[in-house]
Amino acid sequence: DPLSSSVSSVRLSGYCGSPWRVIGYHVVVWMMAGIPLLLFRWKPLWGVRLRLRPCNLAHAETLVIEIRDKEDSSWQLFTVQVQTEAIGEGSLEPSPQAQAEDGRSQAAVGAVPEGAWKDTAQLHKSEEAVSVGQRVLRYYLFQGQRYIWIETQQAFYQVSLLDHGRSCDDVHRSRHGLSLQDQMVRKAIYGPNVISIPVKSYPQLLVDEALNPYYGFQAFSIALWLADHYYWYALCIFLISAISICLSLYKTRKQSQTLRDMVKLSMRVCVCRPGGEEEWVDSSELVPGDCLVLPQEGGLMPCDAALVAGECMVNESSLT
Repeated sequence: DPLSSSVSSVRLSGYCGSPWRVIGYHVVVWMMAGIPLLLFRWKPLWGVRLRLRPCNLAHAETLVIEIRDKEDSSWQLFTVQVQTEAIGEGSLEPSPQAQAEDGRSQAAVGAVPEGAWKDTAQLHKSEEAVSVGQRVLRYYLFQGQRYIWIETQQAFYQVSLLDHGRSCDDVHRSRHGLSLQDQMVRKAIYGPNVISIPVKSYPQLLVDEALNPYYGFQAFSIALWLADHYYWYALCIFLISAISICLSLYKTRKQSQTLRDMVKLSMRVCVCRPGGEEEWVDSSELVPGDCLVLPQEGGLMPCDAALVAGECMVNESSLT
């Protein structure tokens, strides 16, 4: 886990909906003229505890993540939403050709700990999904990482751990590629092969910046100066705050756009399918386990890959 190098401990708490709490939440907000909404923006945990009730992680709709920093021993709180997505029939197991070469009927994929599950077919089944014969994937996104719910473990795991324990032999045996069905299941589990950098609009950035506690204090100061008839002082504070907000909005949006343009890469790639077929797909459709065919004329690589057949020369100068 990338968090392990900078934090000493992580705690996860689950919350789910409660009709009576939601009614009480709206009553409090209405009676206090919306002021609690501002407080909940600064302290989201307060809003979560007022609106939702604690529950176990298996039924949680909202998660509160508490992270303790190694250096100053302080706790940071984050709230994330648990997302659900129906997935079709498919598997993370090797293709039949790979299993035949290996001489095994099954392969333990993502055995954490010690082969406790063999396939994400056991991820999760909600009551609604069972009634229509569907499997449901539960996951949340946090700090650029995807964490999925493993039903047999009753816990969330980082999605990269599903490939834990794969050997070089396993990689070479995957040269037959994935079926379209398995590829769709893996895309739902791993997500698209893109680095998504959100670029907020100026109105969204303005709301985020203006609701900062610092500018709330500045607005309070302006009101005090106006009450004492110090109009020039109030005007100076207003102009300084307005200029600061405008510069911050411009720099934030500019940095987001620059970063998005740097990591944006979309191209057509050729992948192998079981049976010797080849298919051209967009690079965003690639998933772990896909077998790519490199073009003779070369090109950019839209992902990390291992060479399983042939030879090639890699120019890594663009990475630095």
